[in-house]
Amino acid sequence: MPKYYGCPCEGLRQAADTAGRYRCLPRLWRALSPRLLRKKLGRCIHAPAHAAGYEWKFPYQESELCTCPACGERTLRSESVCRCCGAALPPEGAQEPADRADSDEHSEEFDYSTFYRQFQETGAPQVDPLRQTYQAAFGKEEVMDGIPCKDWADFIGPASPAYLSAYCRMQLSHTKTSMSFSAMLFGPFYFFYRKAWKPAFAFLAAELVLALPTFIDLLQVTDSSLAPGLSASTLLTLSRVCSVLSFLLMIVRGLYGKWLYRQSAAEKIRRIRAEFPAAQRKAVLCAQGGTSWAAVLGCLVLLMVIGSAFTLLLGPNVDALIHLVYG
Repeated sequence: MPKYYGCPCEGLRQAADTAGRYRCLPRLWRALSPRLLRKKLGRCIHAPAHAAGYEWKFPYQESELCTCPACGERTLRSESVCRCCGAALPPEGAQEPADRADSDEHSEEFDYSTFYRQFQETGAPQVDPLRQTYQAAFGKEEVMDGIPCKDWADFIGPASPAYLSAYCRMQLSHTKTSMSFSAMLFGPFYFFYRKAWKPAFAFLAAELVLALPTFIDLLQVTDSSLAPGLSASTLLTLSRVCSVLSFLLMIVRGLYGKWLYRQSAAEKIRRIRAEFPAAQRKAVLCAQGGTSWAAVLGCLVLLMVIGSAFTLLLGPNVDALIHLVYG
């Protein structure tokens, strides 16, 4: 669609400038100063066309226009400067850029495959943005924690680009924190899924310890002989403290989850590199790395076993517990 600045106003006989003044078009009527037109004509310039479906037409023929080499807009051939940007126009015989109308006609038919094929035929080097990021963070050797990034990619699996990009940002910013919503929300299950056994069992144990006030409360409700003699106020305070600690543990897990996974993975990769030759290394990395839904299922089974074992410690007053749960 052509720009309307530079077109003469039918009433004022002045060209609209780039600031939008004197744009006497129905769709741009907000930019028009009606006082100027009424002062000169005493009536609306388009009064005969009111309610008649007035259609504005471009006032110049295509042969009167040329393309400005500076801004690419259409302007008059008869003028020495572009009406759009004010740049000097080349002489009439000089070669000008391709016509904008022609480019609009062929824009939908642009062959991207031909464009990329021509680029490849020029012999330009193919640049991998991930490799550039690795080299910027870990040097040209692309070694992270003494392990080549290729081995990291084989161990992490399909999600390696996301994890390695995060580790590059951590390396460049000299920090150990990188938010992982999966680790924050799913807790130990995230680490079991990523086969990071040490942080997985550590966070699982921490969650069980922070749930002790709930376990103690259940023992007291059922009149168990194993229930400690804690008052209600002490137990309430302990529950609030554990709730705050559980929230802080969730934040720490989200911030340091990727770093903990990196430490666990680095330990495994070093052991694999030391025990297996290069020919077998990739297969072993892929087998011992990656993810495991079986580990997540195993964690659920372990929690069920712990819960079943805890029910054996409850007292004889189970009816009080049922009344507490179901009201």
